[in-house]
Amino acid sequence: MYIVNLYNVKWKKKYTQEDIINATGLSKKTVSQLFSGKHYNYQLDTLEKIAKFFNCKIHDILIEVE
Repeated sequence: MYIVNLYNVKWKKKYTQEDIINATGLSKKTVSQLFSGKHYNYQLDTLEKIAKFFNCKIHDILIEVE
């Protein structure tokens, strides 16, 4: 299983959840779920928006967990 790892990216770049919501058009609920570190079934479009916002590739924000 993979989870989105935004915690380190967020602090490195110093963006708030509101910054991401405003820039990507994602809902507050979606961004909150992304930052929670829990597993959700994200659409590829959502991951692409987040990766584009942080100027990285999708695989840079995913980590594999057991």
